Amino acid sequence: MSRRAAALAGTIAAAALFAAGCTADDEPSTAPPATFTSVPAPVTTGGPSVLPSSSAPPAGDQANVKRGAQTGEADVDVLVTVDYSAGKVTPPAGVVDVQVGDRVKVRVTSDQQETIDVQNNADASSDVGPGAPQDVVWTVAKAGDTKVTLGTAGTLLVTVHAA
Repeated sequence: MSRRAAALAGTIAAAALFAAGCTADDEPSTAPPATFTSVPAPVTTGGPSVLPSSSAPPAGDQANVKRGAQTGEADVDVLVTVDYSAGKVTPPAGVVDVQVGDRVKVRVTSDQQETIDVQNNADASSDVGPGAPQDVVWTVAKAGDTKVTLGTAGTLLVTVHAA
């Protein structure tokens, strides 16, 4: 190989090492490679999105969702409180994450006579009217979404998402 070719090869090798950010005397690192964990943002539908009951509630958790001992009831894992007044749901209908096997109670206050329906659960329905809140209670049997609605108005109160 000519001197010119050898010089060119050396220059290319040096440039490659420079571009790689190392020098010829670098030793292999014994430190583990850096890892990064990506956590997706929760999907919201305009209402509360909270962690499963087995996790600690996030800071700023919605006041209308209580978990575990916060419910004040030994046999209730998740308590969701909503109000239906003047045709509006307060807080706006959202998604509440739970675990299969959780006992869920939705407490509804309404300014008019309505029927509270739990999707695909005929045993968990109740009538509510002005003057006193009414509860629907059920144990989540399978994964997926369960919509809690007011039957007469067809208004969505909350979606319970079980994982």
